[in-house]
Amino acid sequence: MLLLLIAALLYFGLALGFILVVDNLVGVVFRDPRAPVQLPFADIGRAFAASQKLGRK
Repeated sequence: MLLLLIAALLYFGLALGFILVVDNLVGVVFRDPRAPVQLPFADIGRAFAASQKLGRK
């Protein structure tokens, strides 16, 4: 029974990972031309600035 539960959880994780990979690939191929291109580093910078601001209060 434990083996079946482990197999089901692994299958579920594999399916979610596959969905995320396909979703990202589709997002790269069919990019919305109206949306501005943002680098992931900009989000990290904004989060860091917000955490510094909250830390001062």
